[in-house]
Order: sequence, then C-alpha cells, then structure tokens
Amino acid sequence: MVPIDQVAAAVGLQKSDLYELGEDAPQRIRDIVKKLKGNVLGFLAIEERKYFVDRSMPIPRQRFTEGHEIGHDALPWHQAAFWGEDKTTIDPATKETLEIEANQFAAELLFGAGRFTNQADQYAPGLEIALYLAAEYGVSVHAAIRKYVEDSKHPIAVLALGRYPSHTGGVRRFDGQTFESEKFEEKYGRLTALMHSSIGSTTYPELPALLKLQTGRAPACDVKLDTARGSVTFTAEGFTNGRLNFIVLHKPSRLRGQKFRLISASGFELLPAG
Repeated sequence: MVPIDQVAAAVGLQKSDLYELGEDAPQRIRDIVKKLKGNVLGFLAIEERKYFVDRSMPIPRQRFTEGHEIGHDALPWHQAAFWGEDKTTIDPATKETLEIEANQFAAELLFGAGRFTNQADQYAPGLEIALYLAAEYGVSVHAAIRKYVEDSKHPIAVLALGRYPSHTGGVRRFDGQTFESEKFEEKYGRLTALMHSSIGSTTYPELPALLKLQTGRAPACDVKLDTARGSVTFTAEGFTNGRLNFIVLHKPSRLRGQKFRLISASGFELLPAG
C-alpha cells in the first residue's frame, strides 16, 4: 500500500481533519461546517502547506481524496492556476481540467504508477485478483476493477449495471462505467456493441444470479456473446458495491504460476502452484 502520509510529508504538506473544530469555534462556523459535511470531501490550503480531508469517509475514499489534493500541489501549473484565479473567476473548463488531472494523479499514485497492473497481469484473468489487490493497495473494489480491466494485457471486460430492474424487466447498463481492455476490444469488439443496453433474463438467461446480486459476489457462470470472432463463451463473475453491479468477463483459463484460495469472506491467500 502506497504510504500517502509519507508522500505528503515529502512534498511538505500536512494533513488535517476537514471537520475537526476546536471547542472555541463560533457557533456560526459550526453551522457552516455542518452544511458542508458530505458535500466537500477535501481541499488544499497552498499557503498554509496543509490539505484537509473528511475523515468520516471510508479509508479508500479518504486515500483517493488525499492523493487528489496532493496532486493539485504537485502539478506545477495547478498552483499557478490557483494563484492567478479564484473560485469566482476561474474558467469552468479550466477547473474541470484541473480536477481531471488531480484525479489521474491520485490514481497513478495509489496504484503505484504501473505496479498494480504489472502485478495483476502475472495471474490469469479473473475477479479474484482485483478483489485481492484492492485490499493490498488500499483502494475501493470499484476502482481496482476499473484499473485492472482498463490496463490489463489480457482480453477482459467489465459490465456495469444498475441494481433494480426497469418496467421492461431488464437492468440498465451504465456505459460510463463499462470498460474493456485494449486486447478485448481488438479481439472481440466494444462490449457496449456486443450486449444489449438492457440486460435481462430474457436476453441473457445465463446471468440471473448476477443480475439479482444484492451484496458481495455471486457464483461464476458462462455467457455466450456474438463477437467479431463469432460466438464466444466467456466466464462471467459478478460483484456489487451496493450501488452498481459489476460483471467481469474473460475467457475461461487456468491460473498461471500461482493460484488463489479463499480463506475468508473478504480475503484471499496467494499460494504456489501445485
């Protein structure tokens, strides 16, 4: 796990609790902070060399927010932008670019600038590796699945779905969270072009358990898709984070070099092959 506190110290930043007020704080300030809570997750005070984070958030969310604020400080032109403009004058397009770049910085920092992907690709494709490495890197499972699929050298994809069926009986596909690796697209095509926008038991009868997933994981199953290479059978593995359901698709394969053994409801152990 990347030591965020050490990274912050190396660039001369101190971490503080966003909503921690002293006993002498005026009631007016307390009322303002109460309204902000849940809406503002963190901010950077450049002159004071401090960044502030809402410590009531889950640890993975805190770590990403920390990385985001450190990014604003570490990327040189961000400081120049904030010195030259303030929130009342900065161009909305510029602000959006600043936020996107800070998010990218946070992702590269938390995932070890390529170390996560190199480590993940040592194993055969599957949901287990994303779940295992999410804990190891201190990131959310959602972020780990997305990073794993987007950057993998394996042909692998993730389908993101809503959790509740529509009036047609299908579940809505979330295209903004549906991704495939470059290798998957090259071999089979874009996942959004291969699958219906409404995913239901009538269109994909193999997926009922994954479509009804309420918490955690569901047993893997096979699903056939018409691809650029004809009809192909994929292994489908499901996971929900409580907001979206994710279905990871990959070709059935044996683990190479090492394998997983489930040792608890939330953890994995890496074992030598054999």
